[in-house]
Amino acid sequence: MTTAEAAASSAALPPPGETRRLDLHRRRAIITAERIDVRPARSAAVPPLCGFLVGAACVALIIWGVTHDTLPYWLLALLLLVALLAVPLTGISLVYALMGANVIFDRRKQSGTWQQGLLGMGIGTTELVPFWKIAAIVVAEAGTPGGSSGRRTEEFAQWEVALLKQSGKRLDIAGMTVPRQFAVAGLRTVTELADAIAALTGAPLRIESAEHAEPAQTATPPAAPRPGRRTARVPQAPRAQRVRRRDRS
Repeated sequence: MTTAEAAASSAALPPPGETRRLDLHRRRAIITAERIDVRPARSAAVPPLCGFLVGAACVALIIWGVTHDTLPYWLLALLLLVALLAVPLTGISLVYALMGANVIFDRRKQSGTWQQGLLGMGIGTTELVPFWKIAAIVVAEAGTPGGSSGRRTEEFAQWEVALLKQSGKRLDIAGMTVPRQFAVAGLRTVTELADAIAALTGAPLRIESAEHAEPAQTATPPAAPRPGRRTARVPQAPRAQRVRRRDRS
């Protein structure tokens, strides 16, 4: 690594012991000198929290109904069923929303990990990419050849950060959706995250703008001629010349 690359790497990552946070679309990035966690946004904890409160309320009603003998048995059984389903599932989802991560880049392990996130619980790993298999960290706009397959709109700008493997496979990391007038600010946020990931992994950073990524519109090429079919008429001699040739023969 050259001196310029080392200086750029130190500028992209915070100093040891400090933490930088970036708010993205439905996700947030926790950046340190040795690790980058892309976690669910704080708003992702609201649905499991509501479910957990519903389960806790069912447990409280069951206790109150049993101690005071005021609720019928069929209602107690229904409340017990709701509590058995709501409390464990929403509790695990709540812990994952607060402490879990979708994507993890760890300098010590020299790898990037994509969590499965089954039912919001973050169980299992879907992808494990060593740093030496990373071809580039790509920043592109949705709807362009370098971005996702989503349709590009003029009202909103959707910037995405993705990891490009040496095999050509792309893995989404995070994104940012902002109104078109704030497209520069959204691009600055995702570029800051991509720059930190590139500095941590040692992979090159590639920014693909929509203006340079969209192919030029060309006219529709003519259809290929079918085999055995004449596509153009052969010009013939005038009628008088044909008559003269017959007389000569």
